[in-house]
Amino acid sequence: MSNELVIVVTGANSGVGFGICHRLLVQLSYAHPPDAEPYFNVGQHEASIKTRPPDVGTTIVMACRDPNRAQDAKDKLYRLLDKHIAGLRKNSDEHSYATAFRRSVRLDTEKLDLASVKSVLDFGRTVSQKYEYISHLIFNAGTATYSHFDLLGFTYDLFTHPIHAIEHVRRNIQTNGVLSKDNLGYAWQCNVFGHYVLSRNGSMLAEFPVQMHFAMYRTLQPLLLAYGRHAGAPARVLWMSSIDSEPLFDPKDDWQLTKTLHSYHASKFEIEAISSELERRTIEAEEQGASSRADLVAPHGEFHHYIVSPGITSTNMSTLLNIPIPGWQYLMLAAFWFVRFIGSPHVLMTLYSAAVSTVHVALAPLCALPTVRNAPHISPADIEYPTWHAYHGRFTHCDEAPRVLALRFGSENDRWGHDYPGVAAVPVWEEHPDLGETLLERFERLYQTFLEAERGEGTGAAEEAQ
Repeated sequence: MSNELVIVVTGANSGVGFGICHRLLVQLSYAHPPDAEPYFNVGQHEASIKTRPPDVGTTIVMACRDPNRAQDAKDKLYRLLDKHIAGLRKNSDEHSYATAFRRSVRLDTEKLDLASVKSVLDFGRTVSQKYEYISHLIFNAGTATYSHFDLLGFTYDLFTHPIHAIEHVRRNIQTNGVLSKDNLGYAWQCNVFGHYVLSRNGSMLAEFPVQMHFAMYRTLQPLLLAYGRHAGAPARVLWMSSIDSEPLFDPKDDWQLTKTLHSYHASKFEIEAISSELERRTIEAEEQGASSRADLVAPHGEFHHYIVSPGITSTNMSTLLNIPIPGWQYLMLAAFWFVRFIGSPHVLMTLYSAAVSTVHVALAPLCALPTVRNAPHISPADIEYPTWHAYHGRFTHCDEAPRVLALRFGSENDRWGHDYPGVAAVPVWEEHPDLGETLLERFERLYQTFLEAERGEGTGAAEEAQ
C-alpha cells in the first residue's frame, strides 16, 4: 500500500460537495494546509502536523448521480486548481510544492444514486475493486421534498426576526409521502439510509462469502479499516448535517420520515443520532475491547465518525422551491448579505467558505478536535433558538445542564467573509434518548433484507420497507 489519501465525496458535482472538493484541492496543494492547523482550544495541540510529500498522491472520488455533470465538475475543479497554482509566486517553495501536487493528484468520478440501494451496492463493488483503502468518507449528498416557498410568511419573518428567518427558515414548505424507487421514504433514503448502506455493506457482505455474487468484493467499511491498519492513523467518516437539524418526527412509526412535513430537518437529526451512536460504540470497543454489535464499528479505533454542517449557503436545492419571482436568486443573496452583516456567523456567500468546517475536520489532527468528553463547556444552552423551533426555551431555565448527544462542526464567518470552523452541541432528545440505537437496529434489519433480495432470497425489500 502507498501513503496516498483516497477521499470519497458524495454529491460532489455541485453545491457544497463541489465546494468541499475545491477546498480540499487548494488546501492539500500546500505543504502545511491552513485548514489543518488546530483552531479549537481543547488543550491537546502538542501533536505536530506532518508534511506530506507532494508526490505521494491524493485521489478524490467524486460520487455523483449524473456522469456528464460529474465530468464537467471534474474539469472545472482541475481548472480552479490550476488557477490557484498560477497565483502563487513563481519559484517559491509554495509554487514548487503545489506544482508537484498537481502532477500527482487525481479526480475520479463514479456513478452513485442514493435513491437506489442497488446503485449504492454497485458503487461499493466498483470502489472496492479500484482502491486498497479509503482514508476519508464525506457523506455530503442530500435533498429535500419541497413543494413551494411561503413568500409572504418569509417576508414577515425577515422583518421581525431577520437572523432567525435565515438561519432557521420555516417557510420552505415540504410535502410528505414521497417514496423512492425502492419504496422507501425518499428524503430519508437519500439523506440517511443510502449513506448508511455505503458505510455498512462491506462487513455484511463478508457474512455471505459463497452465496452472494459480490461476496469477493471488499466495500467501504473494510476499506476504512484497511486504511486505519495501514496508515497507523484513523480514517474519518464525516456525516453532513445541518443547522436546521430538528427532531420533528415520530420515531415509533415514522422513522422513514414519510408522514412528517419536515423530512429534511428530521433526516439531519437522524444523521446526528446514528453517527453519534456509531462513534459511541467505536470508543466503547476501543477502550473495553468489546462493543454491542461490534460488526458495526472499528474495533480498534481504525476510523471515527464526525458531524459537520456547511452553515447557510446558496445551492441548487433552492430551485426545488419553485419561487415564481424573476431574479429571486439575487433577492436571496441580498438577504444573505444583510443578515451576515448584522451579525449572523452562519451565512456564507461561497461554496468554498461553506466547506471550511468539513475540510478542517478532515485534515486537522484528531487530538485538536473537540469532543463531548474533552469540551464539556460546549452546551446546547449556548444557542439561541427562534420561537418556532423545537428547542426554544428548553435549555434556558433548566435546573440541570442539558445532556449533549454530539458536537456538530459548522462553517462560520465574520461579517467581512473571513471563514472559520465553529462547533455546536447537539442535545439529547430526552423523549427518545436511545434513538440512535433504535435506528441502527432498524437500519440493519432493512439492510439485510436488501442483501437477501440481492441473493434472490426472502420476500423482498419493498415488503420489509412497509
